[in-house]
Amino acid sequence: MKLLFIKSILEGDYSSLKIKLIIVAIMWLFVFAAIAIDLRSGYMKAKIRGEARTSYGLKRTISKVNLYYTALFFAFMLDVIITFVITSFDAPIPPIPFVTILASIYLIYVEGRSVLEKAEDKEKIRLSKNLDDIVTLIENKDDLLTALSEVIKKNKNHSHKKTEEDHGKD
Repeated sequence: MKLLFIKSILEGDYSSLKIKLIIVAIMWLFVFAAIAIDLRSGYMKAKIRGEARTSYGLKRTISKVNLYYTALFFAFMLDVIITFVITSFDAPIPPIPFVTILASIYLIYVEGRSVLEKAEDKEKIRLSKNLDDIVTLIENKDDLLTALSEVIKKNKNHSHKKTEEDHGKD
């Protein structure tokens, strides 16, 4: 069984071509599953933390899908080009879509790290912010009302700045 894309087409070996395309499709499905797991994980972690779940996260996921599948399509094109090289020079390169497989492995790894890091990093940021608020309250312990006012203003400014940054990314 030949696993070269172009050679399979030129020789009419459609069963071999079918196997190669199934390998590519499976890799693409694995990447999609990794993206879906990351989306679900982010949604659930935001829900647990009591954060609002807005369309901003979904927009980022859609942008990510677009970017990832563009990369996977380029990987597929490289696999086809490599087929020309292997066919022309009888190079000893494995005749499988290895660029697509490598790209898929990398993207799945990135998504896996995202699932594992996301909550931990957000909690660290939140803890740091809470510690800053506590320091402000302690510094102004004599005038508790002023201290509370400062903390509220700081949090309000931070949330307005974050909202403006989020809208600026769209």
